[in-house]
Parts: sequence; C-alpha cells; structure tokens
Amino acid sequence: MTAPKLDFLLEILDNRNNNPESYDTKVKEKINELYDLLDKIKPLSDDEYKVLYFSVEKGNIEEYGNYEELKVDGEVDSYEEFKTRFNEDYADEIMWYKMTSTKYKNYRMISINSKTIIYADMNNENTNFEDYQLQELLDFLIIKVKDCIQKLEDETYNDYISNNYSYKNRFGVIKRNVYWNIYPDTKKKLLNEISQEEMNYFIENASDKTNNRIKNMTSRKYFECVGLVYENIGYEISNLTDKELYLKYADGRDEGLSKIDENSSQEFDKWYNDYSKFGGHPWEIIRGHSFTRVNLQVHNDDNGYYLSLDGNIILRKIEIAKIFIALNKNNIPVQIYNVNIIKNAFKGIDYIGIVPNDIMPIECGGYFKKYKPTEFIHMEDNKIFKYIEWELLENIELK
Repeated sequence: MTAPKLDFLLEILDNRNNNPESYDTKVKEKINELYDLLDKIKPLSDDEYKVLYFSVEKGNIEEYGNYEELKVDGEVDSYEEFKTRFNEDYADEIMWYKMTSTKYKNYRMISINSKTIIYADMNNENTNFEDYQLQELLDFLIIKVKDCIQKLEDETYNDYISNNYSYKNRFGVIKRNVYWNIYPDTKKKLLNEISQEEMNYFIENASDKTNNRIKNMTSRKYFECVGLVYENIGYEISNLTDKELYLKYADGRDEGLSKIDENSSQEFDKWYNDYSKFGGHPWEIIRGHSFTRVNLQVHNDDNGYYLSLDGNIILRKIEIAKIFIALNKNNIPVQIYNVNIIKNAFKGIDYIGIVPNDIMPIECGGYFKKYKPTEFIHMEDNKIFKYIEWELLENIELK
C-alpha cells in the first residue's frame, strides 16, 4: 500500500469513528490479531497506550487520483496542476506515520497521524455490514507492526526511527526572539498592533496581584470598565452607552446583570452572591472558544471588589495587554493570572511550539515535555530547522 491509498483510507475511516462501533466478525478477528501483536510491546501508560512509527512509499501519481475525473469536477485545470498538487502533498519519497493504540476492558482504539480508524466495543453484537476497506487497512497494519516488532527484537528499531522519522511529523520548540530574527515581518506585524511603549508599560506594571479595591461595586461601574476596554481595543463604540456596548459585544449570557439597578451596590452584592448558581458567562467581554475568549471577571474579598484577566489566553495577548493598560491608567484594580506568559512573549524569551502540519496549531501543550509553549505554528520551511529543539521520540521496548 502506498501513501496516497493509505491517506484515502484514513480519511474515510476517521470521518465515521465518533462513538464506539460494533464491527463484523472478520474485522474483529483482525483487530484481535493486531492487538495480539501489540501485546508484545511495553505500554507507555496505564491504559495500554502504545506508539509505533512506520514509513510508506510515496507511490506514483496514478495512485493519487484520477486526473480526468478531477478535471471534469473542476478540481484541477491541467495535468501540470495535478502533478504539482501530487508533489506538494507527497514531497518526500517516503512518508511517515505515527500509530497510537489504547486498550481498556472491551474497548480498543487506534489512531494514525491523529485520525481515529478504530474505536471498537468488542462486546457489541456483530453487524451484517462487511467492512472491506477496514479489513484491508488492518491487514496492512498487521504487516507493519510485525516489521516493527522484528526491528525491536533486532534492537535496531529506536535508532532507526530516531535517525529517519521525518521532522515534518515531529514536535519541537524555538525561542520567540530567534524566530523574530529569522522572520522579522512577524515582529513588525506585532508592533503594528501594539507599540513597544505599550508592551513596556505592560511588562513593568502588569501583575498577578492587586492590592487596590473598589469599595462599593455596581453594575454601572462594571459597564464603565467594559466600555473603557472596548474603546481602547478598537471596537466600534459609536454613540452607545457603556451598558449598550456590553450588550452588543459581550457573550450575552449575563445571568441578569444587565437587569439590576445600575446604581445600587446592594443589588449588585445580592446579584453577585447569587449569579454563580446559574453558570452563565457574565464576564465574557470578548466572545470566543476556551483559547480565545477573554473574561474580565469581578472578585471580592473582605476589602472590596477587584477585576482579573487570564494570561493563558496567549492568542489574545494584544487585547489583554491593552485592556490592562486602559484599566490600570484609570486606577481600576486588575490582576492577570499567569501574567508572565504574555510578558515573556512580548520580551521574546518564551518558546513557540512547532507542531506537525496535520495537527491544528492550537492548544497543543500536551505534546510537549521539557518546555510548555502556549503558542504554536507549523514549520513552513527549513530556515528555522537548525534552531529548533526537538522533542525526543518515545523509547519503545518489548515486554
């Protein structure tokens, strides 16, 4: 099997494995045969987690696709374009794959290059559907695993993988200031969005603690803070009031914050002590996912109220810095959790994570052991290769 055929099968099978499946008898037999082989390998964790790396030949262009069909479908305009796409997708004569497997009770899961191709409940009743594509893939994997085991028995496997496994598929880190030196436009882009003066102010003044407090908090005071934020991060404010800006740009699940008397500290206190029971998002002033949303959260203690931001949201580092500067210059108490993550990024002394092209470069910290980058990119070319510190591959052993 060549790489284009393998990728075709992986794409098909990955799209349908969201829940544990029941497979036909022949597929189950092949899954058991594959796991009998994998049982010879020492697991890397308690859930029988195992990793193997194997290579597949690039193959020829005929295995990549049918040119005539792609041209009719408007996918390509010429054979030259078809050939270029093939050579871009398969730039190397040998393509590398990482297979991971886990086993827990009656469940089996196998992924290849982050695509899940087996998610089986081996106790489920058999289906009448005979999956020939999955059988073909499992036959291929059985051959590859046997080859890996042979190399392990010969004590050549780990050295072979370490010396040959493609760096396009590996994880590594590079110092941000080194990356800036190689790609100066990335530093210029940053400075187009936030000035060096603003970054210096943030570095000098931002902290994970604030000793100041707001004695009597009201929703109006919070909306005033939010209005100040939107103005300083460049949102369109028109002639809207602070509360109207909050209603326009914030998450919307405010748990009644916008309904209480804006000028009553007693009503705010009562609401504040009750809102957490409902689980809304009253503090989400910039909408987004867990890695892009920004919360300007209100806290209180015996001395009064104060605000906080989360410095983990590295993709919003510019907005977080501008929010802090606007509030701090107006004597509004605000602290930033994990503030050094953003400070180090502005200084250029943190690490950027390099991840394989088949992995989305967001929230990939779990792949890194020595350093814990919070921002991730793909290696677009070889300019940075010699500056990357690569993560060590797993040492695979037989039981």
